[in-house]
Amino acid sequence: MKKIDKNVVDKIVNLYREISINPSTFVKKEILKEKPKSDIEKLFIDAYVDNNRLSFKNRTPLCQDTGHLSVFIEIPSNFCFDFDIEDELKKRINSETKKFGFRYSIIDFKGKYSNSPSVYIFQSKRKNVKIVLMAKGGGSENLSKLFMLNPSFSLEDISEIVVKSVKEAKDRGCPPYILGIGVGKSSLESLFFSKLALTGKFNHNRKDFEKKLSEKILKDSLNVKTGFGGLGFGKTVIDCRVIIKERHIATLPLSIQFNCFQERVGVLYL
Repeated sequence: MKKIDKNVVDKIVNLYREISINPSTFVKKEILKEKPKSDIEKLFIDAYVDNNRLSFKNRTPLCQDTGHLSVFIEIPSNFCFDFDIEDELKKRINSETKKFGFRYSIIDFKGKYSNSPSVYIFQSKRKNVKIVLMAKGGGSENLSKLFMLNPSFSLEDISEIVVKSVKEAKDRGCPPYILGIGVGKSSLESLFFSKLALTGKFNHNRKDFEKKLSEKILKDSLNVKTGFGGLGFGKTVIDCRVIIKERHIATLPLSIQFNCFQERVGVLYL
């Protein structure tokens, strides 16, 4: 059995800071594809570029909402932790939050603030350990959806529901959006898979019907004119990542996760 020691905590905490101050290269490329045609459109693009520049220069967060951190740990069966990683991460991230200039965004029912992460550990057939971080703001998290659909629904029906959800979201989650879609298993697992898909670091859009659904949603969402920052120009949805699993014959769970244009995702391999 191979043991993972506490050095991994330093790596996770450092990566959390880096993804919070460095813009997503994918999102940056997609936004800068659009050529502004008006003063307000130019203002959005200029503000986006300037925000990224200042964040990188000053090592300050891309957004005041530094998000709720999810840590997904995919671990082979012959690896184990020789300490309580969730507890250790909670201590370290909370102690580093002020130092990094981050906001305490997590609150309990006693009114106590923290920046405690959520940690998910699951086994896989990988030969090494993969750790994926995703920091997600409250605005995009509030747009999350779970539907228990008629089991006879088609991919076209699912796309229609997703696109309707994008229309209803309007600009409340800071578009352009990235979508994570989880279909199948149980209601709980579809939510989990939609969040895994959203990171872009797990097996999404691999199966033929996953690709078809992703392409259908991206095509149909072109008719949603919310646009960048709700200003009506540019794509409302710039990526759609889908994981579809088997499910009970009498159920069809569908979960939808949104991410804002400040996509904060990173990966570590041990």
